[in-house]
Amino acid sequence: MRSRFLFILVFLSLFPLFAGEQLLNKTVVRVNGKVYTVYDCKKLLRFDDPSSVPTQAVLDRKDKLIDQLINNAIAKQEAEALEITVPDDELDAAVESVLAQNRMTREQFSQELAKNNMSFETYRNEVLKEQLLLLKLKKRIIVTMDVDERALREIYEKEFSGEQELHFTASHIIMQADESSDAEIKDAMEAVYKEVADGKMTFAEAAKAYSQDGSAANGGSLGSFAARDMVPEFSEKLSEMKEGEISRPFRTRYGWHIVKLDKVEKHDPPTYNESYEMLRSIYFQRNVEKMFQTWLKKKRSESKIDILL
Repeated sequence: MRSRFLFILVFLSLFPLFAGEQLLNKTVVRVNGKVYTVYDCKKLLRFDDPSSVPTQAVLDRKDKLIDQLINNAIAKQEAEALEITVPDDELDAAVESVLAQNRMTREQFSQELAKNNMSFETYRNEVLKEQLLLLKLKKRIIVTMDVDERALREIYEKEFSGEQELHFTASHIIMQADESSDAEIKDAMEAVYKEVADGKMTFAEAAKAYSQDGSAANGGSLGSFAARDMVPEFSEKLSEMKEGEISRPFRTRYGWHIVKLDKVEKHDPPTYNESYEMLRSIYFQRNVEKMFQTWLKKKRSESKIDILL
C-alpha cells in the first residue's frame, strides 16, 4: 500500500512538468510549413534565459510577438535559400569592430553583457551572428530592387556637384584607446611624436614600430583619398596642414593619430555618371530599412502563414 501511495505522489509531482513542457512546445505559428512555439516567443523576450519568462508575458504580447516571429522566420528562410552564412573570420572581425566602437576591451564588454545576464559567447555566437546574417540578407535583397533615379540626382546635386574638393596623400600612425587607457595612449603618442620630431626615427619607421592598423606595414601610408572619405576630424586636421608637415597627436573615434601630409590637391567634382555607384551605395545605406520592409511585406503576402495561438 505504501509503495503504491509513493508512486501516485511521484506521478502527480511530474504531471505539472509534462503540462508545462506541452505548453512550452505549443505551436504558435506555422510559416511555410515550419513551426514556431511558445518557447520561441519567450526567446524574443529573454534571449539569454527564455525559460525564466512567464507564459502570461507571452500571452500579454501575443500579437506583437507573433508578428516578429513571422518576420524573423521569413528572413531566416530566405537566408537559407540564398545560402547566406556568417563565417568565423567575419564574426571575429565584427566582434573587434564592436569593441572598437564601444572603446572597450573584451573583458570590459563581457562585464557589461554580464549585467544583462548574457555571456560573451552567447552574444558572439547567437546575437551578433544573427544580426550579421540579417545585414547580409538586407544587402543581398536591396541591390536587386529598383532605385529612384530622382533621389540619386538629388544626392548628387547636394553632395557631389559644386565646388572643387580636396584630395590628400597622407600617412598616419594610430594607437587605439578606450576610456580607461585614453590618457596613457595620448602620452605614448606624444612620446612617438617627439622621437620623430627630434629625428630619432623617420615617420615610416615609427609607423612600422607603433601603429596599430594595416597601414603600419607600409610605413603608415594611406595613399590618396578625398576629404569626404575620412571622418571629419581627420580631414579637418589635414586641411589645416601644409605639405610635408607632421601633426601633433589628435583624437578621432578610432583612437589617437599622428598624421603626415605629403600632398594636397583640388579636384573637380566627379560627374553624375562617375559617381553613380557611390550614389547607389549612399541611397541604399539611407533607405535600407524602408526597402527591406517593402520586400518583407511582399514576401509575407506570398508565404503560407497559419497563426495557431
